[in-house]
Amino acid sequence: MSAAPPFVRDASTPAALATERVSCCVCGPAPRETVATAYDYEYQSSRQPWIYVRCSGCGLVFLEERPTAAELPRIYPPHYYSFDEGKRSNPLVAHLRGRLEAGKARQFAEHVAKPDARVLDVGSGDGRFLEVLRRAGPPGWRLEGLDIDSGAVERGRAKGLTMHQARLEDFEGHREGYDLIVLMQVLEHVSDPRDTCRRIRQLLAPGGVFAIETPDVAGFDERLFRDGLWGGYHVPRHWNLFTPENLSRLLEEEGFETVEKRPLVSTSFWINSLYNRALVAGAGRRVLRFLDYQNPVLLAIFLPLERLAIALGRRTSNQRLVARRV
Repeated sequence: MSAAPPFVRDASTPAALATERVSCCVCGPAPRETVATAYDYEYQSSRQPWIYVRCSGCGLVFLEERPTAAELPRIYPPHYYSFDEGKRSNPLVAHLRGRLEAGKARQFAEHVAKPDARVLDVGSGDGRFLEVLRRAGPPGWRLEGLDIDSGAVERGRAKGLTMHQARLEDFEGHREGYDLIVLMQVLEHVSDPRDTCRRIRQLLAPGGVFAIETPDVAGFDERLFRDGLWGGYHVPRHWNLFTPENLSRLLEEEGFETVEKRPLVSTSFWINSLYNRALVAGAGRRVLRFLDYQNPVLLAIFLPLERLAIALGRRTSNQRLVARRV
C-alpha cells in the first residue's frame, strides 16, 4: 500500500465517494488478489483509498469497488485534461505528438480499404485526434466524433468537425454503419467493456474495423510503481486495465477477429508515476509543476526509453489492438 498523500489530511477534500462493487468484466465472478492501493493524486476527488485487484482467471486488473455513475461529474471535473487538451498543449509537444499520431492515421488506413470510409472516434474530447485524421488520413474519410461532454463537443464543432454529444449506449449512429471506429484511451474508463465491444460491433458495417488503444498492465514502469503510484492507474477513472491476451479474448467472444497487436509509447505514465511519488513525499509546487506529462525535458528522456523497449520486443504500458467485425 502506498503512503497517503498530503491532501488526505485536508478536511476540505470530500472524505469518500459513493461506490459500487463489480466482478471481472471478462470472466465474471472469479477469485482475485489485491494488486495495489492508490489515491486520486491528480484531481483529489476524495480522500479515500482505492484498491485494485487482479482476476485469477484472465489477469484483468480492475477496481472492485469503484465510483457510481452519479459520481462521474466529480471524478471528471470541467478541467479534466482531455476535455480541452488541444487548447492546453505545449506547442512543441503538440507538434511532436502530431507527427507521431500521423503515423497512426496511416496505419489505420492499411486496415480500411474504402477511400471514403466513415470513421467514428468514440470519446473524442474536443476532437484533437479527429484533427490528426483529417490532416494525415485519406482525404475522402468522413470523420465524426462522439463525446458526453458538451463543452468538448462545442469546441470540436468550432473546429469544423462533425461531433455528437451522447453516451455510446444511447448513440444510434449512421444507418450505413461505420467502416472504422477508434477508442483512444477510453475502454479502461467504461463501466462495462463487454457491452461497449458489443455496441461497437452493432455500429460497424460488415467487415468494419475496431481500433483500440488502452493501457497494458504489464509494462516495466507498472512493476516499478506497483506500490499504488503507477500513473496508469489514473485513480479512480481507470476501472479496467487489460493485457493483450484478455482483451483479445473479450473481443473474440463478442464477434471480432484480432488482426493487430502492438505495444505503444507511454511516456505520460512514467511522468505521472514520478509526480505521484513526489506528491506523496511532500514535494513543493515547483517540483510538481516540473513533473508535468507534457514537459519536453522529461519527454526527451522517456520517449527514447520507450522506443528502445519496443525495438527490443518488450511490452510497454500502452497497447493497440485492431480487430475486424467477423
